[in-house]
Amino acid sequence: MMKFTLALLAFVATSTAAPWKLPNVGRGELADELQDFLDLLPQDEIVSITLQYYTQDAEFQAMVRYLKSDDFKLLVKDIEDLPEMKALMEYMYNAGLDVYELQEMLNKWLGLVSRNFAADKQITGGIRGYVDDIRAAIRPVYNQLKALYETKMKTSKVFQDFITQLSSPNFQELVYKVYAHPKFQQLLQHAANAGIDLEVVREWLKMLLPIEFPF
Repeated sequence: MMKFTLALLAFVATSTAAPWKLPNVGRGELADELQDFLDLLPQDEIVSITLQYYTQDAEFQAMVRYLKSDDFKLLVKDIEDLPEMKALMEYMYNAGLDVYELQEMLNKWLGLVSRNFAADKQITGGIRGYVDDIRAAIRPVYNQLKALYETKMKTSKVFQDFITQLSSPNFQELVYKVYAHPKFQQLLQHAANAGIDLEVVREWLKMLLPIEFPF
């Protein structure tokens, strides 16, 4: 899932404009279900905030540099080779989301580049500030996102199956294996040394995924 999440980060960060479109395969059932959530987001504002942080915030720039480092690339490769990750990727692909295209997008990610953006508000600063600013951007549509989630959990079999996969022992085992990986421990140490707030990262992940995180 880390591979998928990072691919989405690359997808968002390198998008020049809305609308964002998830790649689908076959009938694209899962891609279509997740696309409904993307369509509710203030996409232009999220891109603008992300680019502001990349050009103005030292802590955010340090995080991006680490994500592009050789050590982190090796970590991603090791995660990609885990059987639990392969099973999850295959499931999502068969359900209609072309995660392999997202994976390729991540592999080609050479970094964020400066683009014109509307710097019409002050960013908070730091990784916690970035999360807080994105939360503030999403807050006006939070109730709509929540209602959409609840509706899909009642009406969409493919979405229900996707959430079941994320709640499964297979995915929890994947999380534990990634956490125990020496290079992930190095990542956590690097983040701590850089003053990156790991607690806010944990809070953000717990809000997105129905699993336990050991860090």
